[in-house]
Amino acid sequence: MKNRVLIAVVLTLFAFTAQAQRSTSFLELGGYGMSQNYLGDLNGNSLNAFTQEVKFGVGAQLKYNLSSLLSVGADVNFGSIYSHDNLHGNETRDYVVDTELLQMGVFTNIHFIPFGKYNLRHSHTPFLHVGANVVTYQPNLNTNAQYPEEIELYPGTSHTVAYSLGFGWRIRRSLKSFYNFGIYYNGFAASNIEGFNYTREYLEANTASRNTMDGCLMLKLGMSLGFFEQ
Repeated sequence: MKNRVLIAVVLTLFAFTAQAQRSTSFLELGGYGMSQNYLGDLNGNSLNAFTQEVKFGVGAQLKYNLSSLLSVGADVNFGSIYSHDNLHGNETRDYVVDTELLQMGVFTNIHFIPFGKYNLRHSHTPFLHVGANVVTYQPNLNTNAQYPEEIELYPGTSHTVAYSLGFGWRIRRSLKSFYNFGIYYNGFAASNIEGFNYTREYLEANTASRNTMDGCLMLKLGMSLGFFEQ
């Protein structure tokens, strides 16, 4: 009886050891370039001047793949957003959005296809992205514009939070390196990313007007390296 118990314990320990050795989790470090397009009051939340208003930035991310389908991570990126009245039918007003953005956040990615450490038969997978960011932004105002009294200016550095939703694609470059491409929407919890807002008095007197929350569309293209033993 004792021998049977001993054999069972040894087999159980061996099974757990083998499972640990075949763990699908691993650490991943990567960098990316990105483009950003402003969405807000000045352009009516539209992308009708997409190519003329695109601005570029860079970022880095650290990710921990919990399994072949799920990962969590943190990233930081720096870039800017731009828009001009001339591109949206308001040449005489001459408002300009020119805001620098520093974003730091956490995220999770969900793969549609098992991907990563041991799934070598799968060379690519689409994924969903959900994240939350802390944002520092600094608008550079156009001093040539004639701002009316109902406009309140915010020229200095400010802080807010944001959420990000996206869809992307991961492609295996080699055993431990991957290409990553994605399109994301960042929704800011602030309406003065442009550097200006309607005053409270104006909004109280004009109930049809409001300060809407701003956002931006992001395209990211990068490469990452996995750190694991095969």
